[in-house]
Amino acid sequence: MASRKSRPPSDDGDSPSPRAPPPPGRDQRGRYSDDEYYRSPKKKRRHSGRGYDLGREKSPRVDLLFCVFEGAPSHRWRTAPYSFDRRKINDVELWEDIRAIYRHELQKPWRRIFGFTKLKHIIPIEYTPNSVPIPKGDAQSNPNSHSFMHAYHHPDRLRPEHEWVDWFVDFKAQDRGKTVGLEFQQGLWAEKLGLIAVLITIAIIVASIVWSLKGGDLQTVFTVMGFVLTLAAAEVALVGLYFQVTQSN
Repeated sequence: MASRKSRPPSDDGDSPSPRAPPPPGRDQRGRYSDDEYYRSPKKKRRHSGRGYDLGREKSPRVDLLFCVFEGAPSHRWRTAPYSFDRRKINDVELWEDIRAIYRHELQKPWRRIFGFTKLKHIIPIEYTPNSVPIPKGDAQSNPNSHSFMHAYHHPDRLRPEHEWVDWFVDFKAQDRGKTVGLEFQQGLWAEKLGLIAVLITIAIIVASIVWSLKGGDLQTVFTVMGFVLTLAAAEVALVGLYFQVTQSN
């Protein structure tokens, strides 16, 4: 039986253990070549193209400032701040908050009940160093006014997603250090004014009929009620003209 020749033990100090070959693009010492160095994703990152990536990495909160212009006699901007966490809110909750802020802080309940103005437009704005709001961005890139108004009046019809949340995050990320927000533009509430005029007319007609049935002279009834109707119509027209002029100025 042939004897197997044993291998002489190798000296660890003289024969190093085998090494794994370097990855492609590196030399024997494991360093990048000049071309691969600049192509490596670890050495140079490509911009993702999303305008608000940097903002999201810095802070998940988005700070906005809403405003509405008050006509005569104050002629000033009423503002209300709003801040939300993009990780903890969806489109429905976002617009419910915006609607509540406008109705309770900017419009005030008594103005909504007794006034003749209502919300007409919502536009994105940024503030100048003098705190004057001006329209922000390109009108073609921003959602149109109908989209804003639909979301404001019908937040319950929105899907609980993050399309509006992402838009506001992107909107804030492009602020260039300026304060941004939304302006709520008001106008004459013609429907309410017309309804009041109709109710006054119906009340005068009913009063005239009742007066006539109770024995009143028809000529006197129609004379008095005609005067009252004319006076009421003039007052309604003056109120509408007043609100229209103050809002336009």
